[in-house]
Amino acid sequence: MNKNIRLILIGIVCSIIFYSFIIFVTDFSKIQEQLLNFKIEYLPIILSLIFSGMLLVFLRWHLLLKNLGFNLPIKSNLVTFLSTLALGMTPVRAGDLFRSEILKNRHDLPRTKTAPLVIVERFYDILGAVIVASACISFFEPALYIMAVLSIFIITAFVIFSSKNIFKKIINKLKKIKFISKFFEPLLDSYDVIHQSTRGKISLISIFLSISHWIVISISVYFILLAYDITNIGILEIIPIYLSSVVVGAVSFIPGGLGVTEGSLAGFLNLFINDISIALSLSIIIRIFTLWVSVMVGFIFLKFVSDVFYSKNNHKTDIK
Repeated sequence: MNKNIRLILIGIVCSIIFYSFIIFVTDFSKIQEQLLNFKIEYLPIILSLIFSGMLLVFLRWHLLLKNLGFNLPIKSNLVTFLSTLALGMTPVRAGDLFRSEILKNRHDLPRTKTAPLVIVERFYDILGAVIVASACISFFEPALYIMAVLSIFIITAFVIFSSKNIFKKIINKLKKIKFISKFFEPLLDSYDVIHQSTRGKISLISIFLSISHWIVISISVYFILLAYDITNIGILEIIPIYLSSVVVGAVSFIPGGLGVTEGSLAGFLNLFINDISIALSLSIIIRIFTLWVSVMVGFIFLKFVSDVFYSKNNHKTDIK
């Protein structure tokens, strides 16, 4: 736990340094004016949408576990899920594997069964983003190239999930990368779980929930812009703009997509706003709501699972 918290704090410090640098190299007076012009009446709507998005991906996680035969109490599973949001600053959210450690200690679920679901979640995240963004691609054509590349990634993932030999070869190569080796160690013998979780009824439900999640979060971004009187970017335009930025940041393997997501989002917004200082400030504000709110929620719920790591004799609850 201590090590994980240190990683989170390092991510936060790096983010503060990055955002401070952005403010330093741009027009601070414009950024300050932009921040002060926020219409507070939009805040309840924005936060409601953000929290709804969290619940949608939690429901997907809960159903994926249930599909494997693990019927955990919803309250306990929700606390576990929310606590791992604190690790949102890890590359491609690999810190979500921390969830497997909690489930192992609290419910005695085997890591080889739960750890692969993190890969499954990332797959559904990208697939859902591509579907939603592609539906609005005509409103923001630059997203076409990004979605085309991601479509290749999705096809490749399907091929990997369909071949046990290819899957194991890739995991063995990832294990050789020191920084992420500990994350991929539990995945070596988990092909069957991934295969089972990306086929049949559960795959359709997961895709639907992923699409719903991205639509809800994109709408929240739209309301953030409205809170700053940015009315020349419609909802059908903001969807591919935001999702393109998020997936570019995700595939960069930089923790939280820091810098890459903000930079690409600012660049896209600047096509409509034509003021890079305002575009950068908006991108940072959007990230505060769509990333850092969930990280802070994770911090709040970390205290409910800290006993797993601080107690030598962990109490294991029964799976109901």
